[in-house]
Amino acid sequence: MLGYIIVAVVVSVVTAGLTHMITVNNLRKDADSKIGNADSKAREIIDDALKTAETKKKEALLEVKEESIRTKNELEKESKERRAELQRYEKRVLSKKKLLISVQKQLSREKLAL
Repeated sequence: MLGYIIVAVVVSVVTAGLTHMITVNNLRKDADSKIGNADSKAREIIDDALKTAETKKKEALLEVKEESIRTKNELEKESKERRAELQRYEKRVLSKKKLLISVQKQLSREKLAL
């Protein structure tokens, strides 16, 4: 009977040891799995943040380009208006110059006629 008890104790100790090793191994696998999932989630978050940052950067660049184009168009319009105004002034000056020349000729003719 003592032999049975010793065998039962040895089997119990071996079973307890195996159970402990299996439990520790399972807990380790669980922890590794959770760490792997956390790493994966962290990579996802970082990738999403990088994509969002890149999108915002592109949007900002596009906005700057659009503003630049608007400013350029406004300046070109203003420049065109000023050129047109200068041309009107030049025409007025030329017209007045022609008028003065014609008046001067008329006065010269009248002076010679006297």
